[in-house]
Amino acid sequence: MAEILNDSRNGQLHEVRVNQRKMIDKILTQYSSDFVVCRELIQNADDSHATSFHLQIKCNAPSSSLSKEKDFHNQTITELRMINNGKIFSETDWKRVATIAEGNTDPHSVGQFGVGFFSVFAYTDEPMITSGKEYMKFVWKGDQLLYQHDKLSIQEKINETSIILKMRDKPTLCIESNLNSSEETKKVMFTINLTELKAYFAKVLSFTRHIVNLVITINSLTVFHISKNKYDNPSIQNTFTFEPQPSINHMLHINSFLITEQIITIDNTASIVLGHITVEASVNVDQQFHNYIERILKRLPSSIKIQLLFVPINTVVKQQQLQSSLVDKNLNSQILEQILPLKFLANEIIPSGFIFIGLGTHQSIGIGMHVYSHFIPTVERQELNLQDPYIAKWNKELLATVGQIARCFYDQTINHSSHNRSDNYYNALIKSYSFQPTTPNEKVVTIVRRGFFASRKNILVPVKQTSSTKHLSLLPSTQAFLADSKYMHEFLSLPLVPFQLATNHFFTILKEYQLINIVNKSIIETQLVSTILLFNELIALLQWLCTFGINDSSYVKRILSIVRFQETINSTIIFFKQMNCYDASNIQHLMKLL
Repeated sequence: MAEILNDSRNGQLHEVRVNQRKMIDKILTQYSSDFVVCRELIQNADDSHATSFHLQIKCNAPSSSLSKEKDFHNQTITELRMINNGKIFSETDWKRVATIAEGNTDPHSVGQFGVGFFSVFAYTDEPMITSGKEYMKFVWKGDQLLYQHDKLSIQEKINETSIILKMRDKPTLCIESNLNSSEETKKVMFTINLTELKAYFAKVLSFTRHIVNLVITINSLTVFHISKNKYDNPSIQNTFTFEPQPSINHMLHINSFLITEQIITIDNTASIVLGHITVEASVNVDQQFHNYIERILKRLPSSIKIQLLFVPINTVVKQQQLQSSLVDKNLNSQILEQILPLKFLANEIIPSGFIFIGLGTHQSIGIGMHVYSHFIPTVERQELNLQDPYIAKWNKELLATVGQIARCFYDQTINHSSHNRSDNYYNALIKSYSFQPTTPNEKVVTIVRRGFFASRKNILVPVKQTSSTKHLSLLPSTQAFLADSKYMHEFLSLPLVPFQLATNHFFTILKEYQLINIVNKSIIETQLVSTILLFNELIALLQWLCTFGINDSSYVKRILSIVRFQETINSTIIFFKQMNCYDASNIQHLMKLL
């Protein structure tokens, strides 16, 4: 046996045959998410530096009889054609698309595995690509996939790239007036929901590097056009200071920090403004790590970008006003709201950021920001790979770096917020950093949080310096206090985080890291020794004692023995212990004073 293993001359070598149809079917089971074909082809277009992507839907109804979008409801789709104005295919591109698992060798491209294009076989058996002067058509011969590659006629040549899919199963086009689609319809028949497709296109545009226009037409009727316009905002960038710094495990070095804004507009009507952070970081990993990643994927770039999309405070306020109004939002407004990394439900702001690897994934990140970077996903690109030890190390470093970036932005934003801001303003600001549980991988938020709190700098938080202070000011969290009763806020002269703000999970995390003080009985007693209460503050103290001290009469008696108060600032100071109209040891008698 050993001789056979070591002797290559024994026996004749034969090629291993692959059942390509079954292999592609297995690939498709890994690409089962909605609109996966659009996702892959838009990503390919973006990698080719396209600025525009056009989805043409062809139905079997004559265009002359259908003049409005809703007229196409329940019509049969016969063909999808996806057109982009990116770079025309080179000879290398043609060879790559005809080779399963070849992948894009550009380390800055998103495609990792080289199998994304084959998702088109979910819709068709004979996809066709035209690009510039050439075309490639795929056909099946038994279980083997063949292709024909040739020149286009002079009349067919065009300076664009098109992917043409003749539909195999003839799905039905479903058109609805809102985003609450009917799941029953999906179960009964194979449909493409145009409303959900529009929402998906809007989400896609969040982090495209080059594409700024996405268009959908049905039989030449334009039914959706969404565009993105990026611009600098000097008023933000000029107040922002940044010091280059290494990532937690020194696999990256953060070199620059740029803040811009982008307006996303649908059909030149509804629009929304989002903030955009772009961080440039150089990659610093050893050769062994490089070799491992290149063996299973492709080489890592020498530098990467980490991008975060956030909701500016002005946009938050606008969304809150829309939520509180009784006006029904139209479909375009609903679609734009779906893009936001914050959700607004019953006057609550809920962080809803997701990780993007090119396009969106199913992985939430726990903060109110969407995040895009050179993450390495599982094959279907819906989740992060945190199983493979090398890939997990890379992804965890990126996640922790996201936390560092979020911390830097938090510090700068709150530091430059003017004084006299309201509770609502700070609530909107801090909600993005409340570190919600993440799905499907619950470890993600823990890693991001670790990066956020890696800095030794003080974390500023809003406080009321005294119970009578009207406006909030900022203090390092280690000098601030949390009180778990609203009554404490009315009689304690301590820098307290406002009661409603303190319910934010961000402050729960500060407690876990022991970065904020908690008001306890001893602190209250110490404060009251040196404080003269006003009458309304005395009432608040008594209310707190009634709710807290029922089972600790000795503490109540001790507190009442040290309390001093006056009805107004100019009134005589009264020592509570000198009053004899109640029994200090019986807390129930205090109710007569309330």
